[in-house]
Amino acid sequence: MKKSLKAVLVSALIYPGLGHFVFKKYVVGIAFIISFSIPLLLLIQGMLAKANQVVLQIQQGETALDVTAISNSLMTGSDMQTLDTYTYIMLAIWIVSVLDVYRVGRKAKG
Repeated sequence: MKKSLKAVLVSALIYPGLGHFVFKKYVVGIAFIISFSIPLLLLIQGMLAKANQVVLQIQQGETALDVTAISNSLMTGSDMQTLDTYTYIMLAIWIVSVLDVYRVGRKAKG
């Protein structure tokens, strides 16, 4: 397997930025890893907070214990828009990481 293909697959399938380590571009790789990890952690934190909020609503009797009511409770509020934003940021970083490691691989080739 070519080194450039291996790097692209590592960044695309495992974690953004790891493919840069194949070409010893450690600083760029770490920058992608950190820039992806921050919104990922914020997304997980937001999801857990939203889940806890819904659990409290169920315990207090504000939300019925059925799938439709829980789903409606999860999908309401401005915090869902924030979680969507984190998701789009992560997707953008992932795509840029894969494209950049592809560029680095092509440049190293020639």
